[in-house]
Order: sequence, then C-alpha cells, then structure tokens
Amino acid sequence: MASLQQLCFVRAAFEAGIGLDLLTRPCRALDAPDAGEASAWLAELRQLVEQRRRALAGLEAQLSALRTEVARQEEALP
Repeated sequence: MASLQQLCFVRAAFEAGIGLDLLTRPCRALDAPDAGEASAWLAELRQLVEQRRRALAGLEAQLSALRTEVARQEEALP
C-alpha cells in the first residue's frame, strides 16, 4: 500500500475512534507481501466499524427520544 494511502487510512480510522493499538497489525500486514493476512485484518476492522455504527445508531435514537422528552417538559412549564 502506498505510504500516503496508508497514512490517510490510519488517520481516518483514528478519527473514527479506532486506536493505534488496533491499527498496528493491519498496517504491518498491508506492508507484507502476503495479501491474505491483510484481507483478514481489514475484514476484522470492517466488523468493528459495523459494530460501532450499530451502537451509534442506538445512541442516536436515545438522544432523539431524550430531546423529544425535554421538549415536552419545556412545553408543560407555565
């Protein structure tokens, strides 16, 4: 993988909340000649991203419900 592309990948992953400890092995695998190991690590990272998306969707739903409840309480005030 080109250095700039790998740097952009690491930065995006880090900004998405994936720690450098989780990125070390995939980055090493991307630099290795065996693409199979890199594919396995990338699949694992993709699963992590999907788990976080589901968690964030649940959090977003809860925030929306709380916002609705707060608005109802504000309307009920004299």
